Amino acid sequence: MNEPVPIELTAQEYLEWESRQATKSELHHGFVVAFAAGTLGHNLLARRVGDVLAAIFPSPCVVFASDVKVKISADMFFYPDVGVVCDEVDQKAVFVERPRVVVEVLSPSTRGYDSIEKRAAYRSLASLEAYIIVHTDVRRIEVDARRSSEIWQTSLYHELDVLPLGGGVTPVAELYGPYGPP
Repeated sequence: MNEPVPIELTAQEYLEWESRQATKSELHHGFVVAFAAGTLGHNLLARRVGDVLAAIFPSPCVVFASDVKVKISADMFFYPDVGVVCDEVDQKAVFVERPRVVVEVLSPSTRGYDSIEKRAAYRSLASLEAYIIVHTDVRRIEVDARRSSEIWQTSLYHELDVLPLGGGVTPVAELYGPYGPP
């Protein structure tokens, strides 16, 4: 059973509190935010993206899914749909601190949050090379790629495009496969 949500939490209080919960929550500037549940299609699309990233970022990099948090700051933790971390990480870790890539597969209920709030927060991480937004209503992918420590470039890719990741290219249509919108 879930405990009542405390008013405001430190990182340690949040991690301890959430470990006792039946559901996931994110921490946004010290406040708990309910984590939206996904659909099977959302999950399958995230898994497909993870498979592609695993081929692009071999060991020692690790591709992780939505059960692992990313620590943004002392008062902010998010669950991305997919992420890539290349630092050595304890297998028992419940969060990572230096992701290279973060992917959010949009849901109607989280579109604004993922596209604005999370985008800005993730881009504040010095380790992040790319923030990828995968749309679920159309076959479109947005990639925010770091060009320098201060400059980000956003590119849009549609169904007939190829997505340049990790020095290779992946057709957007192949990335979606049968799991995306028509």
